Amino acid sequence: MDNHHNQNNQNNQNNYNSYPSGSGPDHSDPNHSFTPYPPTPEDRSLDRLKHSGPGIASFVIGLVSIIGYILTIFIATLAINNAIGVVTTPIQVEEIALHPAVVLALLSILVCLVLNLAGLILGVIGLVLKNRKKVFAIIGTILSGIMILAFVGLVIAGIYMI
Repeated sequence: MDNHHNQNNQNNQNNYNSYPSGSGPDHSDPNHSFTPYPPTPEDRSLDRLKHSGPGIASFVIGLVSIIGYILTIFIATLAINNAIGVVTTPIQVEEIALHPAVVLALLSILVCLVLNLAGLILGVIGLVLKNRKKVFAIIGTILSGIMILAFVGLVIAGIYMI
């Protein structure tokens, strides 16, 4: 009876451990084991392209300059409103133009303009680089270019306004 009992156990173990063809994983072959990472390609052209460094720098500079413009206009407006609220006599245009807040605002706008020029140059460099993604270079070039054109447009409008 022991032989018959041992044979049944072996048959049951074989039934539990064996899979019909193709229905379960074969752990005996280490090349077919599961890994959470895709296999590394031998061909380097299949690798994903990296973002261009100058393109990322152009994008960041474009964002920083836009934030700089917004903060400059906001702070200068607050400072001038506070100065006008204190003064009880009529204010001349020259007095407003020479107000320290206006002078600092003009200087910070010029700094932002220089940043935009650097961002535009870096964006063009990022667009010219080969085997790199161009997304950040395109966005940075557009941001910097729009801000430069807006500045030039405001200067031209100011010239013809007088």
